Amino acid sequence: MNAKFSMPILAIEGGATRTRAGFYQADGSLAAEAESGPANPVAYGVEATADTLTALAKRLLPGGDPPLLVCAGLAGAADPAVRRVLAERLGRRLDARRALVTTDLHPLLAANAGPGAGVLAISGTGSGVLAKNMRGRMLRAGARGAVFGDEGSAYRLAVDGLRAAAAMADGLGPDTELLALLPAAAGLADFEQFPEWSAKAEKRAVAALARVVTGAAEAGDFVAAACVEEQARRLAAQVVAAAERLDLDTGFRVFMHGSLLVECALFQKAFRQSVDQYAEAQFMPCPLTGHAAVAAWARNLDQTPDWASEWSPVSAMDKPPTPDLPMTERHRADGPFLDELDALGIVRLMNRMDEGVAPAVAACADHIARAVEAAATALRAGGRLIYAGAGTSGRLGVLDASECPPTFGVPPERVVGIMAGGDRALRESVEGEEDDRDAGARDLAALSPDARDVVAGIAASGSTPYVAGMLEHAKKCGATTVLVSCNPSPSIAADITIAVNTGPEALAGSTRLKAGTATKMVLNMMTTGAMTLAGYVHRGLMVEMRPTNAKLRGRAARIVAALSGVGEKTATIHLERAGWRIPVAVLTAAGNLSIGDAEALLEKAGGRLPGALKRL
Repeated sequence: MNAKFSMPILAIEGGATRTRAGFYQADGSLAAEAESGPANPVAYGVEATADTLTALAKRLLPGGDPPLLVCAGLAGAADPAVRRVLAERLGRRLDARRALVTTDLHPLLAANAGPGAGVLAISGTGSGVLAKNMRGRMLRAGARGAVFGDEGSAYRLAVDGLRAAAAMADGLGPDTELLALLPAAAGLADFEQFPEWSAKAEKRAVAALARVVTGAAEAGDFVAAACVEEQARRLAAQVVAAAERLDLDTGFRVFMHGSLLVECALFQKAFRQSVDQYAEAQFMPCPLTGHAAVAAWARNLDQTPDWASEWSPVSAMDKPPTPDLPMTERHRADGPFLDELDALGIVRLMNRMDEGVAPAVAACADHIARAVEAAATALRAGGRLIYAGAGTSGRLGVLDASECPPTFGVPPERVVGIMAGGDRALRESVEGEEDDRDAGARDLAALSPDARDVVAGIAASGSTPYVAGMLEHAKKCGATTVLVSCNPSPSIAADITIAVNTGPEALAGSTRLKAGTATKMVLNMMTTGAMTLAGYVHRGLMVEMRPTNAKLRGRAARIVAALSGVGEKTATIHLERAGWRIPVAVLTAAGNLSIGDAEALLEKAGGRLPGALKRL
């Protein structure tokens, strides 16, 4: 072990799908590890990436103690300027003695190849090849992203499969099961919905379809097999070219990494055969992966190579400190700014900035799902989902809560919205109320929360005193607590933290913009998901809806018709007889039951239609 780095190390590895970190003791043992969503500076911006990494790192540091060495290997960190900024941000915010930032490829190869030569071949969501000779010189092939082909990646394999299916649909290519399998896997009714889907889909959503192609190939579809073999051949060509350019000796090692190379035997076989046609090589998996590889590389580093950037307090003594404002309060450093644009320019800028909201929410999917499950458990147990917030955040909570009774048929007291400043604050700005921590506790205490309830505090900044006071009181009462924030490093504690990193706003500090959009998306998922799991939704239909006007009565008739197989006129008759109770009308129509028998069946099923239909 190099004496220079015989110290605790915080190692971070970030790819296109997720980011993982590990805290290693001075003896090299792993003390703790954690995971978050993707942190790619190209896709999400340098500042947003720095915030994500900082929040992840702080979860691992024992007692908040600063790490001696922070190392991050990240996809999208090839630009030295980007690496330098990220290294500085991490070093300062974590009070580290040294911070290193490089790509996700370089430490993986360096750690596994050691001082010897070798070639790293990666085939995951993206692809890339990195070769290293005995003198330590490294050379890359590919790894430039989708626009440049991403050859040999899951993304490119999925695209080839889609194109092969399109060729069959147009009568230009041979028959393939992919024409039916791909839309089914994407949740589409037919293949012709793919053009619209692909225009909005993230790269990883497209790449996920590669499993369909490999599955079809393994099942004997020769078109799918040709797609797999072609992409394996293209990745192999990059390996051979890189080895030749570095003049590696015969029998060089090829380290295989990524889902296609590791998990798909057909792809790996075609890849190895293609390399063997042009060179003699030894194939092996990577013994060290993820943050373990990053830590091993950093621990044995003699000096910082040119493909990594380093920061230390000594090198930064003459630089001003970086302000550690919440992301929602920061000013965008790069223009254009709103006041520099005309009306169309303003619209386009805001629309472009909004494009990052959905991916930021997607990065928090696991945490949102935990909140959904907790809320569903509360509803099934007779508990409540209670929203609380101030300003825009509070208004969004009240809005979402108010829509649950008509949409799902739940009593208003089952999903409650509390607003700092009361009802007047819904229509007028009473922003000063958010600073009253005790008021948050008092307002929640008026509802007498208990262990059956879920209390969700909504605070874009993650530090609103009103919300903090409310969640503290909720915790004392035994309720499950959730924090919905748009700051990746919120100061408020909760059982479940949903920290959506939406970045700075077009109008600095105006959280009614991107932060508000993200918050509404999260709340939509929480209530819709919880109500679905609790049995208030069946086959994507709001079967507990209250048909209180002509539009909703028409919708109710369509729901009953769809679930029972009768026409809409007949469905309306059943609804009228059932007092416009959709579950009762569905059961009388589908099972030819009397009103009384339908009600009894519902009661046996806990009052929920999905369970009652299974008993017919």
